[in-house]
Amino acid sequence: GDKTEFNLVPEGERLAEPFEIAEGIVIPPGSYDWLRYRVLAELASWRKVSGTVTWGFGSFYDGSLDEIEVVVTWKPSATVNFQVSGEHNVGRLPAGDFTQDLLVGRVDLYFTTDLNASVLAQYDNQSRSVGFNNRLRWTFNPYGDLFVVYNHNIQDFDGRWDLESNGLTIKVQQAFLF
Repeated sequence: GDKTEFNLVPEGERLAEPFEIAEGIVIPPGSYDWLRYRVLAELASWRKVSGTVTWGFGSFYDGSLDEIEVVVTWKPSATVNFQVSGEHNVGRLPAGDFTQDLLVGRVDLYFTTDLNASVLAQYDNQSRSVGFNNRLRWTFNPYGDLFVVYNHNIQDFDGRWDLESNGLTIKVQQAFLF
């Protein structure tokens, strides 16, 4: 069902070498421990419109980080799902401040119980790139699946969008019972 949460999340990491968390902002090697707080509100996934709002805050490496994430899902029918989400992170570190944004859109289509397709598009302001992941899945028998995946990525090169990468993958998997 619907839920709300408040969490205390202890985290830590040991960096063996410098870590560039954002352009020009480097966290030096060393051992880091910090405590994060998270507040979450969620509408149940069985609803026609559902979603989650999450606010995270607290220490982060040797500074602080505020995170806000919103996810909204609309299921107009049993065969179509739409989802949009956004994440906004603001970090304050001795090495500098940074802002990271991520926007995601997703469409899932269920043609039959054995055939479905999904399209995912994602943009982030750090890489200034848009990525598309298109997947077709066909379950041709109870133990076998065919996946066709096409990825296409474009990047903003100083106001000019250009191809970054693309690829097509075809995978067949079959389980054999003995």
